[in-house]
Amino acid sequence: MTTTPQPSVAVMKLSKAEYIELCDRFRDKALTEHQDMRAWMNRALIAEAQLATLKTAYEPRGTESTC
Repeated sequence: MTTTPQPSVAVMKLSKAEYIELCDRFRDKALTEHQDMRAWMNRALIAEAQLATLKTAYEPRGTESTC
């Protein structure tokens, strides 16, 4: 699979309004990706907390985990 490289923004000769629109588009995409990442991070934190709770409930006292 070959992809053609995108032209540099510097050589695109965009107007100020086009640059602003491009920045807004990239900012919106970055914010969406950030929100998705935060959702996955929160899921991981909840899973870690649940795992810690289960470990304390089911592991015998006085033994250390090797993991």
